[in-house]
Amino acid sequence: MSSADAESTIVVGVAEGGASGAAVRWAVAEAAVRGAHLHLVHAVPHEVPYAVPQVLGVHAPAAPLPADPPGHPREPDVALRRAAEQVRAARPGQPVRSSTVRGTAREVLLRAAADATLVVTGPGRTAVFLAEHAACPVVVAGAAEAAGARGVVVGFDVSPAATAALELAAAEAALRAEPLRVVHTTHLPGGHLAVTDPEAHLVSRRQARARVRGAVERAVEVVRRRHDVEVEVVVVTDSFASDVLVERSRRARLLVVGAHERTTFAATLRGSTERSVLHRAHVPVAVVPAPAHVVHVDRTAAGELVGSA
Repeated sequence: MSSADAESTIVVGVAEGGASGAAVRWAVAEAAVRGAHLHLVHAVPHEVPYAVPQVLGVHAPAAPLPADPPGHPREPDVALRRAAEQVRAARPGQPVRSSTVRGTAREVLLRAAADATLVVTGPGRTAVFLAEHAACPVVVAGAAEAAGARGVVVGFDVSPAATAALELAAAEAALRAEPLRVVHTTHLPGGHLAVTDPEAHLVSRRQARARVRGAVERAVEVVRRRHDVEVEVVVVTDSFASDVLVERSRRARLLVVGAHERTTFAATLRGSTERSVLHRAHVPVAVVPAPAHVVHVDRTAAGELVGSA
């Protein structure tokens, strides 16, 4: 195990009532293959004194957590203790620590993400918020993988976020010695040939599809060589990306997508794909932010994929 592996930390959001059980299970398995530490984090809402309502704009300092009544531990402690017991039962000897932090789940986990390798949480609004704003990849684990699940699926469109997602997906597949499926969706042009010369139209579409596939394969090749992983490229035309990714990942261990910035209308549409996948996927979903600098991208391929989703 390298020093980098030894220092990596997976943050797990722990909710009360056992709602984070799937997230804890996934995080334990991930820590095992990465050689990572686990940090269980539970957020406790701020206490606002009754005499100082928030509407007045007065912000009192956060009160310390109250002392436990004898024999009656606080609910946050119960949730963390159960999560820690789950970790130890699943993998004895797994390095793990626990923290109870004042604040909303969103703000607490967003701060924790700044120094984490991954953040793992259950589905819900907090998961969507983290997927859009966290500085590190966010894994949303709400359901157990299907029996016989194998491999990693990644949505790819050569954008910086998708390129980062491809890198993570390849690393995850390599860690498990399992195949990687790269899924690209695109809408091929129509035109008057569809009416005037249907046969020529079909030939044109086949040629366009072949160009897209070639561009994807060239963009993927560098990552395939670096991680020495088996790769299958799937190009699907004239379909919604979210529908394709949800269906193609049913038998996978993990689905990976990039977190696109909403700075343009097109990026907003891509962002809607991420949200749809988070709500509908049958497997854990990793959402990967775009790094400040992306390398190893075949720009010729990127040019050929402009307009693809």
